[in-house]
Amino acid sequence: MRSIATSTSSQPAPQPRADVAEINFQTDQVTIPVKLCNLPPLNAIATQVLSLTADPDMDLSQLSGVIEADPAFAADILFLANSSLFGFPSRMYILRHAIAVLGLDRIKALALMVAMRGFVGTRDPLVHQCWQHSVACAMVCEELSAIFDFSGDRAYTAGIMHDVGRLGLLKSYPKETMSILSRGHLDTQAVLRAEREELNVDHGSAGSWLVGNWALPKEFSEICAHHHDATKVSDPPPLKLVKIACSIADAIGFPAVKCEQQPSYQAAISWLPRRSTRHMVPPVEDMRADVTARLAAFESCSCTLTSTTRPVTAIDMAR
Repeated sequence: MRSIATSTSSQPAPQPRADVAEINFQTDQVTIPVKLCNLPPLNAIATQVLSLTADPDMDLSQLSGVIEADPAFAADILFLANSSLFGFPSRMYILRHAIAVLGLDRIKALALMVAMRGFVGTRDPLVHQCWQHSVACAMVCEELSAIFDFSGDRAYTAGIMHDVGRLGLLKSYPKETMSILSRGHLDTQAVLRAEREELNVDHGSAGSWLVGNWALPKEFSEICAHHHDATKVSDPPPLKLVKIACSIADAIGFPAVKCEQQPSYQAAISWLPRRSTRHMVPPVEDMRADVTARLAAFESCSCTLTSTTRPVTAIDMAR
């Protein structure tokens, strides 16, 4: 069958199950289930924001014009910008002012956060568990970003995207994916094997394919595909950061899947660059407390986002 996408997975595609074989597409390296292929794209405004902010000659008025084309989305950006998540002393009422104050990387992170929250949708406990893991990973990425000489917002964006394949599988194959999530597994590799056996694709390859299909930055594709590979000295810095942050999120109590063998905090931070010093890495108790508090604040904000719950009003735009 003709290839319709590329995947960076090095795992051979298993033989498809009989009940899904006739509806799958075969790529060069892996089988992509057709329902995953048919997922709607990530929010169009967020996609345009990601594309625009990658252009060094982009004009701020152009960016604000794109976001303002969706009033509900713009309201959510302003609401998060004014929330306790960031703690700015004065409120921002105008989107262009928020962009100027927050900067492009932060606006990109906020746009992606709003889009991903809308993409997740349902409040099923297993879906929520996976979403919490993604957000926790993003927060840890932000915490450790200085060690890798990244902006915190760039690191946060990489973290929030790393498990988009799992979220995509939950939306396209909820019954099968929830069955995998609810079972007992020895470790992460056992989870990946279960995904490939049940769905012909693991969430890493699924995420890499979705990123390419949605025309998102290629950096995300590599992160999605390889964030569960063993950490190596030769890993590109964004990928290494996400690998470490993903393990830390598991270690401090926010795994996407509860396995018998979870990584330890000390093992995860042992892969940080040698130049990092002890004061740059919080103790495990402090990291857990900080992420828990920020997740609580984020959950509170998420409950009132307008673009995923109700039509936007003039009051929303003035919040």
